[in-house]
Amino acid sequence: MSRGLVLLIVAAAAASTQAAWSACTTALYEAREALKTAGSACLSQYSADIEKYVANPNCTSSDLWYGEDTCNAIVANAMKCIVKAVKLLKADNTFDDAAFKATTLKNKCSADAKFIAAYPKCRNHTMKYWRLDQLCNCLT
Repeated sequence: MSRGLVLLIVAAAAASTQAAWSACTTALYEAREALKTAGSACLSQYSADIEKYVANPNCTSSDLWYGEDTCNAIVANAMKCIVKAVKLLKADNTFDDAAFKATTLKNKCSADAKFIAAYPKCRNHTMKYWRLDQLCNCLT
């Protein structure tokens, strides 16, 4: 009986955590998941770069910012391919912020104060090497 009660409490806690996610956080999570699907062709196309990135212990360190310029530069072409695949690359080869907010996030973050405050810093920090995945992580 007590084991059943513990499981019920754990399940309720997990459900309340998901329910507590804001619409913006949910949209960012969904964007990250969509990148996995959209990016598969790019990752195949740039597999040698991905393998070089994975083989470098500095790039797979748990410290996200360690060796950032070196590591992110290795996969920049693959990441740019993903940005293009999800239709966020403008004709002038710049990131389409408006499309990201309106289409990818479905305007679910437009009134989120934390998102608005974090966006410029996260964008500037991650998009130098087209790290859309890191942009989404930074914003959550």
